[in-house]
Amino acid sequence: MKRPRLKIVFTGYGGQGVLTASQILGRAAAEAGCDVMVGQLHGMSQRGGSVESTVLIGPGLSAHVAEGEADVVLGFEPLETLRSLPCMSDRTLVLMNIDRCMPQPLARSGAPYPDLEGLLERIRAVAGELILIDGPEIVRRAGAARTLNVALLGALAGARVLPFHEQALWRAVEQKSPERFREANRRAFELGRQAACACSPEVRG
Repeated sequence: MKRPRLKIVFTGYGGQGVLTASQILGRAAAEAGCDVMVGQLHGMSQRGGSVESTVLIGPGLSAHVAEGEADVVLGFEPLETLRSLPCMSDRTLVLMNIDRCMPQPLARSGAPYPDLEGLLERIRAVAGELILIDGPEIVRRAGAARTLNVALLGALAGARVLPFHEQALWRAVEQKSPERFREANRRAFELGRQAACACSPEVRG
């Protein structure tokens, strides 16, 4: 179900390609003729630090996503996805990579990673829909380590909420991809797209 105006939150850790993914989406939307704004990067862009970026597709004066305003949350990691809980509401679609990364504060304290099922319950209690993406398996099948962000963009395409054709998003990925990684990115994009389509047939149609 395509939505004419979308506020999208990208959240993860530095090194996962969060900012690159939001920039690619912004480029795809612009080239498809949509009004688009890409928000400022929040957090620490170095590897392991929390990173958040936002994209507004459609009319509006700011890409800022206030409490309960997110239409889509693209979560690169479960705890980081949970951190975006205030942005969610019962109309929010959450696409989340299930692979867990131990955040630096927890690692330094020696505390265990929170129970994944407990995290999922908290997200499901607020969000309208949660689709889980097996990032490690997709990356393995794609054949290149740094394709997670492309897989999640593929999942976003497969969710069919974008107001433009999924091929426009793939073209933006392709333009950003070095030639040696293009085929791996193509596989990751398609596997992510298939994963989202398979998880929610009532919305994907």
